Amino acid sequence: MHSMVFNALGLRGIAYLLVLFWLIYLAGLWFEQNRITDTAWAIMLGYAIGMIRLLDLIPNNQAFAQWLRHVPKFIIGGVALGFIIIFVGILPLIAKNIIEAHKAKNRVLGRDY
Repeated sequence: MHSMVFNALGLRGIAYLLVLFWLIYLAGLWFEQNRITDTAWAIMLGYAIGMIRLLDLIPNNQAFAQWLRHVPKFIIGGVALGFIIIFVGILPLIAKNIIEAHKAKNRVLGRDY
């Protein structure tokens, strides 16, 4: 799905896809449905792996492989781990804080959902 969206819409399509997955996660938190949040979390993990796999779409893979030999392995692993942490850790945490802040604000106003 990642490569299909990337080929059709480019990086803008990839960003739209991330927003869509994040909104699904946010909706799961809003409706307090663990099935939705767990599924969206797994989708965002797949999204992180898809971002790493986008390196396969570099036009000249041989030049990339030669360049890659000069980069230390810990940097490549750090970038991959960074994608996973952002999409599986930070974005769900932001969504959780948004929902908690909104519900806390509504409790103060006397509307407890």
